Amino acid sequence: MSYKIKNFSPSNNKETLKKVDFESKPGQITNVYLEDEKQKSFKKIMLGRQKNKTGRYQVDNEDVINKNFIKLRTEYIKTDTWFERLVPTKWILALSLLSDLQFLRNARIKYAEKKYEYLSLLDSKNDLSDLKLRRDIDEAINKFIKFSNESHEKIINNLDDVLSKLNEGMSQKMFNEFSPQVKVLSKALFDIEKEKLLKRMEFKFVQVLYDRVESLNELRDSCTCEFNTKKSNNKLLRKRKNLFEYKQTKFIVEKQLKFLNIRLNKLRLESILLFFRKRTISTQFKFELDKFYKTYSVAKEVQQEISSELNNWKKVIKDKVSDQNLTEKKFLFNFIKTESSLLTKFIISNIHNYHKLILTGEVKYGNKNEFLSLRKHYKKQIVPVFKQAELWMENNFKNLDINFEWFLKGSFKLTSLNMIYVKILKAINLGKKNIILSDFLHLLTNKDYEMLFDTISKINEFYPEISFIILHSRTFTISDISKNKKIYWSRNNELVKTTNKEFFEKNLIDICKNELGESNVFSYTKESDNLIDVENRLWNVNTKKFNESGFIFINPLEISTEFIENNSVPINVRIIRTNKYHDKNMYFGITKNKTKIYFYSEDKTFERENEAVLYFEEHSISAII
Repeated sequence: MSYKIKNFSPSNNKETLKKVDFESKPGQITNVYLEDEKQKSFKKIMLGRQKNKTGRYQVDNEDVINKNFIKLRTEYIKTDTWFERLVPTKWILALSLLSDLQFLRNARIKYAEKKYEYLSLLDSKNDLSDLKLRRDIDEAINKFIKFSNESHEKIINNLDDVLSKLNEGMSQKMFNEFSPQVKVLSKALFDIEKEKLLKRMEFKFVQVLYDRVESLNELRDSCTCEFNTKKSNNKLLRKRKNLFEYKQTKFIVEKQLKFLNIRLNKLRLESILLFFRKRTISTQFKFELDKFYKTYSVAKEVQQEISSELNNWKKVIKDKVSDQNLTEKKFLFNFIKTESSLLTKFIISNIHNYHKLILTGEVKYGNKNEFLSLRKHYKKQIVPVFKQAELWMENNFKNLDINFEWFLKGSFKLTSLNMIYVKILKAINLGKKNIILSDFLHLLTNKDYEMLFDTISKINEFYPEISFIILHSRTFTISDISKNKKIYWSRNNELVKTTNKEFFEKNLIDICKNELGESNVFSYTKESDNLIDVENRLWNVNTKKFNESGFIFINPLEISTEFIENNSVPINVRIIRTNKYHDKNMYFGITKNKTKIYFYSEDKTFERENEAVLYFEEHSISAII
């Protein structure tokens, strides 16, 4: 679930939208049709700039805390400025991708992995036995780290589950009768307290792991072959003393230490971010709590009780973490020590066995040309972080059928469509799962419009977790207006969700006035009770009341292109080509009396200048004036 807003009423009574029920789903387009003033009000709500007096507000299954919370998860795309066109696209997209800590961390790991593998290959000097030994050691260290991580992760996850349930229960118990903001902020505040303690535990674990892996480069004295060779009376053996050096672990260990160091830096940064986030939410929580106390004149004694319960809540979290620390100590100082001892014995034994191969002359060397080819191959695998970002973007462009080959090389974005692409891709790079397009689609050409929605379809295919929310103030910018599709619009200052058919029916007078001009408006004269003359044809309408003459508004989604026998009237039209509606199933025609009409047809296609017969039924009439 992306956006889920239930019974939201804004705290500011001046807002034009008084109540909002809204939901957007991943991998789908959600259409919202609003007038300018109501769009401003809706935008404030969607971007977290409007607090809720009542109701629940969630984004990506988490309760909204403040506008910064939404800013990290939502991208609001509006028309571009001249300054935005001056910044090179390559830099915008690459830097936005590198702002994604997960991508940056993975790119650094990939770079370090390939770099140290290449250095280790060079260091082996085409000795196949040495290469096999290095691979075995690398695999053993990987298994040790992986097994340790998985075991520790179980401990952390179990504690995380316990503390999450505690925080959920305490927030419900203490603040169920308070304003929604107080309950949400209290849980968020103590979730941060929980995260801080868990990060501290993980940091300690990674440090211990770092020390254990680092010690693998200090096992030189564990194998006496190098010392014995140097002191040997055999001159030939002394000349080959470099083969007995304890060096196979060097680049393998450095690679793993680099990985662990990246992880430690990640934990440090996350702890710093948690500190600032806690300070912000703590201030906000105190503000909302004091406001509630003041609004409802809460007694000082009650306030002190709540303060005491909050302190107890924090103490319970710390006590549970302290109880877990005993298990943590056993894990760090017993389990990891035992596993690292086994790893040490394995490495020493394998290196000693390699030394035996040297002494017996059983060491195998590879083909020189093959080794040179292998060196070139390994060197090509070393890709700098920024280059990885460029390659990732190029692959993404291919997946989404976006041709940016010329575009990336220049500084200027020549079309508005390119700027929209840049902003969408930037949002994807930053890991945002909700993309809101403001009311600008009417500014695009038909070709650009089609290209944009083809790209959105591709994005939904490759990134099914991303949802698109599109704001409209004109019906012709809606990509799919088939009658059973859902759309959000404002009724009595409340945001409601209905079918396109009902939306057109309720708003057809305004749509005709603001968009369609005189289209879909037919004059009539009353011949007798429930019998009217429309386009020189008599139409028997049983359930409507008519004046002696007037106008009827015909819903374009309730016009049939198939013959209907009972109580319908056939109208002959000549099809005229129009590019007004982007939905190709919306056609435009003109009657013999020069009345213009739009009608929707999914089953049949109509060519320009051809004749067609349309059938109106009673429910085709949306309004009578």
